[in-house]
Amino acid sequence: MKYAPAALTDEHIHQLREIEHHLSAAAGEELILIAYTQQSDEPESLNKRETDH
Repeated sequence: MKYAPAALTDEHIHQLREIEHHLSAAAGEELILIAYTQQSDEPESLNKRETDH
């Protein structure tokens, strides 16, 4: 499987930033969360995604 950055809404980004803040405080160092979406290895699926943008 391949992974690409996930398309996130503003609400998702806000929630991730809140979670990052809480985890960073608990860990004692800054953490950054990155959201990915799973993609198929099939060329047809990858080509469709590229043309959808």
